[in-house]
Amino acid sequence: MVNSKNVAFRVNKQTPTSGPPPQAYGTVINCRKPGGKRAQKGVKEVKSQQVPLTKIAGAPRLDKKRKRPKDEPKEDEDSVQQLKKFVLSHDLSMSATSALVPTAPKDQPHAAPKPQLPKPTKFRRGKTLSKGVDLDCWFTILSFSDPGQLLEMRSKIASCYRFLRDNPTLWKHSRSYYYGDTLPDPSSELTEFQYAHLRHGHGCMSCGTPSTRKTYWAFLRRWCKACLQTKIIVDHDALNLFKGADGQDISFIQKCLPAGSLDSWGNFVGVGPAHSHSWKTVYLVSDVEELVADFIKESRDNYVSWHAEMRTWISNRIKVVDERREFAQKMELWEDRTRTSKSYDYQEKKTARKVYFVEKAAQLTPAVSLIEMEHCPSYRRAIAIPKDPNMNSWLLLKPKLQKEAAELAA
Repeated sequence: MVNSKNVAFRVNKQTPTSGPPPQAYGTVINCRKPGGKRAQKGVKEVKSQQVPLTKIAGAPRLDKKRKRPKDEPKEDEDSVQQLKKFVLSHDLSMSATSALVPTAPKDQPHAAPKPQLPKPTKFRRGKTLSKGVDLDCWFTILSFSDPGQLLEMRSKIASCYRFLRDNPTLWKHSRSYYYGDTLPDPSSELTEFQYAHLRHGHGCMSCGTPSTRKTYWAFLRRWCKACLQTKIIVDHDALNLFKGADGQDISFIQKCLPAGSLDSWGNFVGVGPAHSHSWKTVYLVSDVEELVADFIKESRDNYVSWHAEMRTWISNRIKVVDERREFAQKMELWEDRTRTSKSYDYQEKKTARKVYFVEKAAQLTPAVSLIEMEHCPSYRRAIAIPKDPNMNSWLLLKPKLQKEAAELAA
């Protein structure tokens, strides 16, 4: 049969409805138009081709092997032998390579792959983090900070002030990490914050002078010298204040007061009563007034049994004074050692700067000798700085030194 496009095709006969189902096959019809100049001259019948439908159940599978014609020559035996040699050599090379690579024994398990850690957060300027740092993390971070730094953060950052107020143990962790056993433990009269404030703070606690750094551990206060003179009283002048409720002399309780010593020039020497004739024992006026007021109050409240309880009251006060004196002596010794260590360290750095600058000046053209350098003000100022020498410090000194040395030579 021929369709309207002049293409030949064949229609299979219908299979009867009764009987076994027909075999699965399909007919491929070539519907391409014949091309070329001779396409219209003669149209031959196009042979159809049967293709098996493999996806249909029960379809017969055709033999896919190509049948070789009888007249086709067989493969050469030489090519077959070459192919076998190539396969054999490839197997030998693969076996040798596998022998060189070390392999784990069968009973040893394979090493587990390393877990991939999450990448750190990328910070961008001007963009705040969506999630803040956890409070436990802040506790750990501040535990390894310098107590002086904590004190500064407390005074300048409101959130740090609240956090340090709510976590007072941070001061102890910071002190233990930064100083270890070299710093004495605070007295029972001080909290950790008060201890850090007296040790690292600055400014007079009375008038507020910002440059004051001297702490009087005998009185647990930091004052300027002018305020100290207004708040202390010499022992013989304080005798007039030791008067009881009836005007009787109660000067025997002055051993319950924390005391300090002044030298003959009026300078504060240290904690404890004076041990020299030229020195003077001083007390705080506020401590004297408070002690006398407490003595009068206790004597009135326990009028009947006061004579029996007075010794216990005095001994308890003396224990507190002895504890403060011992603590103050440790702190004064610690400050002296720290000051000596810093002074020695500063002197070493100054000496290193002097040697470094002399070596560099000898390499100049013309060279500058040590005698000439000692007459240069810039050199004297440079070696007075307690810092390690480096190339930047020399480059800053070099033009000044050359100019001053040239002026001296002229």
